[in-house]
This record gives sequence, structure tokens and C-alpha cells, in this order.
Amino acid sequence: GAFGDALAEADSIVGAIHKKLQELELEQNTLILFASDNGPWLPMGLSGGSAGLFTGRYAGYWDTGKGSTWEGGIRSPSFAHWKGMIDPYSRSSEVVSSLDVMPTLSSLAGITLPPNRVIDGRDMSDILFRNGQSHHDFLILYGFCHLGDGGYGISAVRHGKYKAHFCTSPGFVNHRNNTQKYEQYPLLFDVEKDPSESLPISSGDMPSDLDAQAAMERIMKAYAMEVATFSFGRLTPEPDGPGEGPGRYGLCCDRTRDCDCSGDHGLFDVGTKKHHDRYHGALGEEEPNPPATIAQANLRKEYQ
Repeated sequence: GAFGDALAEADSIVGAIHKKLQELELEQNTLILFASDNGPWLPMGLSGGSAGLFTGRYAGYWDTGKGSTWEGGIRSPSFAHWKGMIDPYSRSSEVVSSLDVMPTLSSLAGITLPPNRVIDGRDMSDILFRNGQSHHDFLILYGFCHLGDGGYGISAVRHGKYKAHFCTSPGFVNHRNNTQKYEQYPLLFDVEKDPSESLPISSGDMPSDLDAQAAMERIMKAYAMEVATFSFGRLTPEPDGPGEGPGRYGLCCDRTRDCDCSGDHGLFDVGTKKHHDRYHGALGEEEPNPPATIAQANLRKEYQ
């Protein structure tokens, strides 16, 4: 179906870029990062992806994926490849964020970050190249559950193995009617032991376990500091160039052709009709048989 087609094409696009790097003998001088921006879009069913174990069982509702700050909404897989620099098949469960990409690439390029502003990301080079530890003592997560108060606010905080929810809500479905706020102490989980967030260590009060108590105190101090020092900025976009405007931006956009991306142009032809046709020509139009999973088999029966 459409989801499988999009997934397979994304795989083909990344493969084409990797092949081009090999052809240009740039593979040993190039870091490839591949990441998702969020968890699955659960209202879309199987076409929205799977949350796996990250179901947010304590929530009491099913929409704990994209749009929420339950683990199913924010925890997503990432891949890094740099031949000769990253050990093949190595993995890490350290806490990183898409915020870390800019500081990491700046560090690798030898660029010093400006000291006159707060940068929430951290250099993750130690994790990528030396199997090191995260530089995030506290990862502050802003979410949708404060929208009724007129804006975004702190929904959760990740601190080592602990995850504290100050406010919870579904991703997109029946959002406002299922918002829960914890005024005195947050909802606390050990997400290393309980990634499904099914059994909280404490629910709005101070935990009885001494280690969890100490973690809660550290989290509350970090929360207070964030609230006291955070200010919303305003992004000023660069002015449009010749021919640019709403609906007229894109990698393959040739403005002399009125952004017609169906020809032989663009970044390795990625995203063009030629690329789409080449992909289907190589793979064929028939669905691979047998399907790889029971879910795929059931979905095929549903649409036959």
C-alpha cells in the first residue's frame, strides 16, 4: 500500500545517496545520520507505524504516539554511519535528541558555537565514536498539553533512567478532554525497566524509594530552573529569493520550470518522477511474497 511504498522509497533514496558517496570515494569522510522526528501517527492505524513496547499503558487512552510526550510519541530509532569511525552494528541506549545534531556537526567541523545564547542541544560525538555517555543530565520535553493555557509548556523531563511527567495528554485524538496535570510532584517512571510506562514509581507525590526521592529532588530543581530562565524566541526567516514563496520551496525545485520535478534534475534525482519510476522498475510492481509480518498479511486480505 501507500505506507509500504513510501517506506521502501525512503530506503531506496538513502541507498542511492550512499551509493553515490561510494562512487565519489567520500564514504570515509562523510557522517550519515538518519532519524525520525517523532513516534508513530497512531490515528492512521498500520499506515502510521508502530509504537512497539512504547504504549504509555498508564495513560488510559490509546493515542500515546506522535503528538504526545509518552515514550511512544518521543522515542524513535536513529542510525549513524561513518565508515572507519563508527563500529559496524554497534548500538547505544544513551539519551540524545534531534537538538544535538547542530552542536555535533559544528564540533566535527571545528565551529565554535556562539556564547551569547542558550543552546539546548549537546555534542553527541562521545556516543557516536567512543561509546560514551549522554551529556544531557536533564532533557526537557515541551508538549501540547499546555495549549489550553495559551502556549507550550514543560510536559516531561528525562533524567537518566527516570522520566517525569508534569502534564500528559493524547497525541491528537480527544486532546483537551484527556489532559492531566500534576501540580505538586510529577508522575515518575523508570523507563529503562518500564518502557511501556505502565507502573509509575509515584503518581503526583514524593516516591518512597530513596534513590527515586533523590532523583525527584534533582528533577524538581531542574524544572524550577527551566521555568525561571526559559523565554520564547522568535525566528526571523531569511527573505525569499527570486521565484520563492509559499509552496515554492524544495530540493528539486527548478523555478525556471515552475517547480516541475518530473525531469532529470535535483539531488541525485531524489524525489523526482524519474526516481520513482526507476525504483518501481527495479523492484517490480508486485508485493513481495510472502508478507514479512502477520500484520502485513492481514492488511493485504483486508484490501483484496
